[in-house]
Amino acid sequence: MNDLVAVTVKGVYMVGTPSGPAPLVLLCDGDRALPIYVGIAEAASIECALHRETTPRPMTHDLVISLLESLDAKITWVLIDDLNDGIYYARLIIQMDGVQRELDARPSDCIALALRANAEILVRKSVIAKAAVDKNEIEEIIPLDL
Repeated sequence: MNDLVAVTVKGVYMVGTPSGPAPLVLLCDGDRALPIYVGIAEAASIECALHRETTPRPMTHDLVISLLESLDAKITWVLIDDLNDGIYYARLIIQMDGVQRELDARPSDCIALALRANAEILVRKSVIAKAAVDKNEIEEIIPLDL
């Protein structure tokens, strides 16, 4: 665990890209920010979780949390553990029946679930070294306001 860093979700933003605006999640560790592009549905889910908003019907991530709770399982933490060719890789760590299980998952899903489960979000130091930027270097981001 010495090669892992706990991060917080600063927010969900829209940023300009050559192909148009795209949603971005910023994970922060002190003065560093790890930008992760996500899909619009995942961005909306993360934004709802950040603000503890509920929807009239459960969103997919809410359903997963309900399913885990009904099985007496819980998300203990999530790990963003690799970055390869611009694609982040993550794992969902679940505790069930006294056994810890790791599931391969998209970082956006891991973040949305961790926020709902109050689980820690960890990032491997090598990923931060590859992709983190100084928070002051980030320009032209607009908070996602649903």
